[in-house]
Parts: sequence; structure tokens; C-alpha cells
Amino acid sequence: MRIKSGAVALMSSASVLALGSNALAADETAADTGSSVTEVVVTAPRQEVKARVLQMTAPNLITVQSAETLQKYPDFNAAEALGRLPGISLSADTGEGRFVQIRGIDANLDGATYGGVPLLNTNPGGTASGGGGRAVEYDTIPTGAIDGIIVSYTLLPDHEAEGLGGSIELTPRKATNVTKPFLDATLGWGYEPLHDHTGPFEADVALGARFGFDDKGLVIQNGEEAPSPPRAGFISNPTPFSFVLTFSRKDDRRAVDDLEESYNDKGSPPFDNTVKQYDLRYYDYHRRRFSYGGELDFQPNEDHTYYARLDVAGYTEAQKKNFLLFRKIQTTGVDPADANGFTGSTIPWVTLTDEEEVHRNTVAAIGGEDHWGNVALDYHGAYSRATFHVRRNISGQFQGSRVPFTYDQVSAAPYPIFGFPAGTNLNDASMYTLSSLSNNHTYDVDEEYSGGVNLTVPVHLVNDNDRVKVGGEVRLRDKSITEFDDNFATPPAVSLTGFSGPAIAPYYNGHYTNGPVINRYAVRALMGTLFQSSTFNPGSYQKDTENIYAGYVQYSTTIGKLGVLAGVRVEDTEANYGAYEFLTDPLGNTTQSFVARPVSYVDAFPTVQLRYDVRPDVIARFTYSTGIGRPGFNQNTAATTVDQSQNTITRGNPNLKPITGDNFDLSLEYYLPNAGIVQIALFDKEFSNYIVPRIQNGVNDPLFINGQTGTITTFANVSSAYARGLTVTYHQKFAWLPKPLYGFGIEGNLTYVDSRILEYDAATSMTGLNEYGLLPGTSPITWNLAAFYEAYGINVRLSGEYISHSLFGLGGDKALDTIQDSRFLLDLSSSYQVNKTWTVYFNAKNLTNQPLRYYEGSVNRPIQREFYDITLEGGVRAHF
Repeated sequence: MRIKSGAVALMSSASVLALGSNALAADETAADTGSSVTEVVVTAPRQEVKARVLQMTAPNLITVQSAETLQKYPDFNAAEALGRLPGISLSADTGEGRFVQIRGIDANLDGATYGGVPLLNTNPGGTASGGGGRAVEYDTIPTGAIDGIIVSYTLLPDHEAEGLGGSIELTPRKATNVTKPFLDATLGWGYEPLHDHTGPFEADVALGARFGFDDKGLVIQNGEEAPSPPRAGFISNPTPFSFVLTFSRKDDRRAVDDLEESYNDKGSPPFDNTVKQYDLRYYDYHRRRFSYGGELDFQPNEDHTYYARLDVAGYTEAQKKNFLLFRKIQTTGVDPADANGFTGSTIPWVTLTDEEEVHRNTVAAIGGEDHWGNVALDYHGAYSRATFHVRRNISGQFQGSRVPFTYDQVSAAPYPIFGFPAGTNLNDASMYTLSSLSNNHTYDVDEEYSGGVNLTVPVHLVNDNDRVKVGGEVRLRDKSITEFDDNFATPPAVSLTGFSGPAIAPYYNGHYTNGPVINRYAVRALMGTLFQSSTFNPGSYQKDTENIYAGYVQYSTTIGKLGVLAGVRVEDTEANYGAYEFLTDPLGNTTQSFVARPVSYVDAFPTVQLRYDVRPDVIARFTYSTGIGRPGFNQNTAATTVDQSQNTITRGNPNLKPITGDNFDLSLEYYLPNAGIVQIALFDKEFSNYIVPRIQNGVNDPLFINGQTGTITTFANVSSAYARGLTVTYHQKFAWLPKPLYGFGIEGNLTYVDSRILEYDAATSMTGLNEYGLLPGTSPITWNLAAFYEAYGINVRLSGEYISHSLFGLGGDKALDTIQDSRFLLDLSSSYQVNKTWTVYFNAKNLTNQPLRYYEGSVNRPIQREFYDITLEGGVRAHF
């Protein structure tokens, strides 16, 4: 709902909150988990059973995953853990989960918090579909850094309105519930066989205690009961202080074998699928993922709580990539010796990428909660920072000479067949000569100061359960992207012989060679002798400010088994987006100037949440909610980016409107013993002003050199789009079976999404017709299925995860769209609890060696196939 731009308003409405017959259980659960029904953000408990109770008693539609459950899977990071949950589809890169979509909605349009504080994205130019530059990279956070996860499919007025698909809360280890000293530790090691790498290495430590002071000095609580009776005065709690400290380290040396190709998009059969370049890529990654943090709580009495928390998570990653490229392929005809092949020529190249980058998220918060009878006040101030630093991004390119070449994409699919004249040795370093050197450094900083206050008071309008809750929040965000490019003297035309080692052959499951391996240290040394200066790159620069001022009101009550939550949140967005704009005069002269564009708009987000307790273990919900997806920082920028090597231009659209959504949800939930559940949920999301890329191929532009044509991409709003579907969840432990079979169980979920958007109108499509398709990032089918055994200290789980194809990027026509292919992942996790202190574990990931595949338009035009092989790890956990 849009309010006239520039108006500053905070709106209100009445609401009713139903907790039905489980109202008392909700209060008890809130007390157990350290949260309260008055809190702005409910945090996840560590225990699986308590997590399910929290889900059951929540006023809105959520899924909760506890730390206990997270530990049952072999997931490296928060993204992979999220991929196990209902309605979540996982987007992976370089062999690990990175982004997630909620109910098929672009990751750039979903909300994210860490301990209730907005979580920002480290790399605005990341690999999420949609290109919005807002998607949070959940691979920066190791699973050892979180206590649990809450996915909110329907948002409440006291929550940020961003989250058209929903919102994700990652809960750090909290001090609130600590009742005795503890120490948890994990130590693990593994093996990644693709390139014969050791690792992954894992080390996690968490410790905490509750304490106070009396006449004799330090007092440490060692159990549920306080060591002495309450004292008189404000600080009546004899042990008012509690703390938690955490540290997590997860290193791996991921290996990737990749084959990519690009096509000539013009021509008639059989030349409509001819290739213009092949890339044979050999990657070695060394990722050192880290997190550390802590929380200090002060609870002077039962009515007052105060806390301070700091958490840091991220990773440093070194990348070495060796490429053998067949560039500038000239196809001359059909191969007379192979009806599926083509003849022509190509220029072989061997190139190097030597990169190191650092991703880091920092979240700090202070706050408290005060109760005076039935009146509650909570408040917080927070600082969130995300940084992305490319320390080096070195490229060295060595070019060969044009040679005759044949290729066949079909006969041995998915492995193309290449042919060269007798005597051609692609592994001979002397046939390649240094062509170019480059390096750049990127410094991206995204930071936000925020604060909020919430007041809950009883009003007794309908009955004694009535509550009115009002509050406000301020978010002050600054984002900058800065790149510097190194300048070098003209490199000498030296042979690759002095800059390489033996070739990697065979690789890619024994099918190909990767050519001579470039010695990155020799290339660095040469660049050191040629370096002249570093130059600021204005085309990559962004300087954005985005401030959000919000207020809300909601009213709650219980009327028998029925309740309604209705309220409204208002958000005033005051932003300034700055970038360099490039202008070309009639004579072809290009000038650049920094342009800062102010934006202001106000939106209201009403919601109605109905809940009916059919019986204590069966709950029905109906919800109407609204949300917003602000244009991405890469979409509404005034910047123009030119890539002359690819003949592409990307222009932002400063006139984009935010996406708004009306969401309708219906859910029926049956809660089973032992944290089990059977649930079916239907949803309908109707969007206005959805943002999509607009692409033109083969067009002229003054920014293209030598009068060449190329591809221009910009962004536009389309009037409407939708995502509709259902989610089915089933989790049951077969405790009714006789021993020892009673430990078996099944956990699974399935989500179906039907989405639709106008990809290309008749004026821009190659067919001259309107062309519709899926929303970017939407996988129509996702499912998880795990068979497990949990008894006698044994925990074994075989888990499968399926994500169907999705639209990754628009290409100017549906025949040229980039599609991420369907994939099925199979993992094994196991552990044995030796005693109350020690547990040993063993995990095997990607048992099926599932590749990451992309294709252009149709499956017979593959453009990327990455293989990672299996990952093995084992170790020991301790709890003191």
C-alpha cells in the first residue's frame, strides 16, 4: 500500500492475537527459551522439542530449526542448513550453498537478521539470480556460529517489512538461559579427493556461565536453582550476570573441475548451435571460514533484563584458477567424418586467475526489556557491517596461434569431443606467449546503525487477554563500492615456458587436459617489475545512503479457540543513490560525472493473522500480510558499466519503483510426539512493480569501440507477477515400533511453486510475441527427504535434497535465458555418543557427485558444468 512520497506518517490499526488453548504453553515456552511474547524478535532454542513448541505457539507461520537438529546434518554453513527447511531452495556456488530463496522468491527480496539485527550482504556483485545486489551470502556464517534458525513465512508488524518471500533469523549462542558453567567443543578433519586435498578442518568452542557476587566474592550458579535466596532491592537475583563466548573455524580446500562454453546465437540449422568458445577450468580454493563472538546478560530481577552482544563471521578465500581456452572459434562446416561435429579453427589460450578475497559480517547490539506488571518495554541499539575486500585479482593470459579444430557437442554428451591436427600438443608451454596482465582491488563496505523500541500494554477491550503493542525503528544504512585497477608497463612477449609447470592431464574425469599450469608466484614477480600505479575505477564506484524510519501498532486478544492479529507497519524510506554517469556527445567524446539521486517514499503494510486451535495438537492458520522489496543497489544506480571484452553495457534505472506484495497463506498443522509434525500450507503472493532485466542484443551504442554492436542490459518494473504454491511437511520418529526399531524415523518436506512474469514484451522478444516465464530464482519443485535412526547413542541420517531448474538470468529472449539445471544431493551423517561428554561423528557429502549445471535456453546448449566430488570428514564433540 503506497502513501504519497514525502509524507511522514506513522499509522495505526487494531489487531487480535490468538494463542487459543496453548496460550499458557506459549508463555512457558517463552520463559524456557529466553524469549517473550513481547519481544520484537523471537530467537530459536537449542533443543529440537522446544523448537517445535515455539513453532506451534507462534502467532504467525514459521519454521524453527534448533542447534540440536542442525548438528544432525553435515552442513558447512548457514545456507546449507537453511536448504533443509520447508519452502527453502538452495543456490550453490563453488561446491557450497550460498544463497537461499524462500518460496521461490529472488534471494535479493528476502529479509535476514542475526540475533534480531538486520544482516547485510558482503558482496553486492555476487552470483544471486536477479542481480539486485541485496542477497545475503549465508556461506559467510558457519553452522557452529548459530544456535538455531527461524524462517518467518508471514511477517508481523513489529518486524521489518522487507521480505517478499519471508524472512530468516539466525540466532547466535545466547547467554539468557545459561544456568550452569558449560564448555562445548568440536574438532574435526576430512578429505576432499577431487584434487587430493586434505581438509575440511573444523574447530568450534563455546563456553559460558552464570555468576554474581556476595560478601564472600564470586558466586557461580551450577543448576536451575540459584545458589542463595533472592535479596532485597533492585538487584535481587544472586547471580544476575551470564555470559557466552564462541569461536568457530571451518577450513576447506574445495576443488572444482569446470567446463564452460558460449554459443553463436545466430544462424540456421545445423549452424544454430555452433560454439564460439570453450573454457576448460581447473580451480583450487582455500577457504578459511571463521566466527567469534559473545554475549553478556544482566538480569537484576525477574522483571528486568539487559544485554550486550558482539558477533563476527566471514571467510578469507584464496583462489587459483587455471584455464585452457579455445577462443575465437571459426566454424566452417559440418565435419565430414562426424555428422554431429563441426570443422573450423581456434586460438588456444592458457590463462590464470589468482585471487584472494575476504568476506566479513559484524553485528553488535545492546538492549533490554523491562516489565511493570503486564506492561512491557523492550529496546535495542545495533550496528551491522558487511565488508568485501578483494586483496588481489590477478589475471595472466598467454596466447597461442590459430590451429585447425573440430568439435562435437552431441556424440559423447555431456563431454564434448575435440580434435586437433597430428602433432598439436596443447601441453607444450612454448606454444603460448604472454598477451596481457591485470590486477584490481575492491573495497566494499555496507554498514547500518539501527535502533528500536516497543511497548506492550493491556487494554481489556474484549477480555483480559487484550494487548496493544506499539513501536518504532530507525535504520541508517551507508553502502560504498570502490575499485582500483593496477597499471603496468607493456608486458614482454615471453613464452609460457618460464612461467609454468607440468600440465594437468588428464582431468575432468579423465576426458581432457587443462594445459600447462601457470606458476602464480612467477607471474606475481613479473608484475612487480612492471607495476606503475593504481587508478580509481569510476565505473564500479557506488556511494549509497538508505535510511528507513518505521512505526507500527497491533492489538491482540484471545476469544476461545479463535484469534486474529491485525496491525499495520509504516516505513518511510529516505535514500540517496550515487554513482558515476557516462555521457557521450555527438562527436563520440565520453565524459563522466558523479550523480547522487535522492529517493523518498512511504509505504504502509497491513496484516491480519488468524489462528484457530482445532484441538491442542491441531492448528489452522489464515494470514494476509504485505511486504516490500526495494530496488537493488545494482539496479537503481545511475552507473553505466562497460565490458569491451564482451561487448556488453549494463545501465541502472534510477526511476525504478519498489516491489510490493500482497500475501495470502493457509496452513493446517498436526503436531506429533517427539517434535514430529504433519503440515500442509498453501500460499499466494501477488506482486506489483516486479523488477526484471531488460536486454537488447546486437545493438549499437557510442560506448562500444570501433562501431561494434553488443548487448545492453537495464532494469524495469512490470505491472504484476505472482508466486503460488503449497508446502507439505512430515517429520515423525517411529517410537511406537518395538526396540531397537523405535529409533527409526522420516523427515521430509516438499514445496511446489507456480510463478509467472512477463519476461519479454512483443517489442523486444525475438518472436515478436509476449514471452512469459518463471520468476528469477524460482524452482518449481524442491524437496528434502531424510531417513534416520536415533537410539542407543547412535544417530545416522541419509538425506536427499532436490532442487528443480530455475531461471538464473535473462538473455534477451527465452531461447537465450540462462537456466540453472535441476540437481539432487545425497549426504550421509552419523554420530555415536560414547558417554555424556564425548561424541564421535563421520559425515560424507555429495555422495552422487552432483554437478552444478547451467544451460542457455534448452538443455542441449549447456554453458557450465562444475564437478566437486565427495567430501569426507570426521571428528569428536565434547560437552562439559
